[in-house]
Amino acid sequence: MRSVRVDGFSDRRAVSDTLGFVLIFGIIVSTTAVVYVGGFDALTGARDAQQFSNTERAFDILDSNVDDLAVRGAPSRATEVLLSDGALGFGEPVTFNVSTDGGASYQATTRPVVYRADDGDRLVYSNGALFRQYGDRAVLFSEPRVSAGDRTLVPIVATEPASRGVSTDGTQRVLVRTTVSARDVESFSTPANLTVTSPRAAAWEQYLEAEFGQNCDGPADGRTGEVECPLPGEGVYVQGVYIDVAVA
Repeated sequence: MRSVRVDGFSDRRAVSDTLGFVLIFGIIVSTTAVVYVGGFDALTGARDAQQFSNTERAFDILDSNVDDLAVRGAPSRATEVLLSDGALGFGEPVTFNVSTDGGASYQATTRPVVYRADDGDRLVYSNGALFRQYGDRAVLFSEPRVSAGDRTLVPIVATEPASRGVSTDGTQRVLVRTTVSARDVESFSTPANLTVTSPRAAAWEQYLEAEFGQNCDGPADGRTGEVECPLPGEGVYVQGVYIDVAVA
C-alpha cells in the first residue's frame, strides 16, 4: 500500500506540539508561583501568630511569678521567654499617684516589661496588668489586683531595670530574673484620687471605671496620657512593691 504525503502537514503539527508544551509549562510555572507565594505568606503568618501566642503564655508565667514576690513574699523568681525574631526590653515609664484633697500623696513609677514582635505588635507587663498593644491601641487581657470595697486596695508593683540587657536579633531564649528590692505601705482617708500616666491610659480608664464603678477623666487624645479616677470606700490602702528586673 502506498502512503500519500501532504506538503506542510508535518511542520504544522510540530509547531502545534511546541506551542502546547509552552502553554502547559507556563501554566505549571504560574500555578507553582501562586501557590508558593500564597503558601509562604500563610505559613509566615501562622508562625508569627504562634510565636506571639507562646510569648503571651510566657508573660502569664511572668505575671504569676511577680505575684509570688508581691503577694506571697517570695524573694526572687526567674521566667524563661522565647524571643525568636522579637525583642524584650523596658517600655516608657508609667506613673501611679494616689492623692487626697488634703495634699497627702503616694507616687511610684514603673518601667513596664515589653516584648516587641517582628511586625511591631507588643505584649506589655505593667503593674500586674498584661496588655496586647497594636500601634497606640492597647487591650488589657489580664487585670491587676486593684479592688474596691469599704477600703480600696491599690497595689503598685513597680518594675525597674536591673541591667541594660535587652535581647534582640540572634537570641532565641532569655531569662527574666525578678527580685524584690523594697516594700512599702501607705493608707489614706477618702476622698482620694488615683492618677495613672501611661501610653495605655485609655485601657486603664476602661478597667478602672469598671472596677471602681466611677466615672474617670480620660486622656485628652483618647489613647495616651493621663487618666484620673476618684477612689470609692471609706479609706484607701496602697501597697508598693519594688522589683528589680534583669534580662540575660
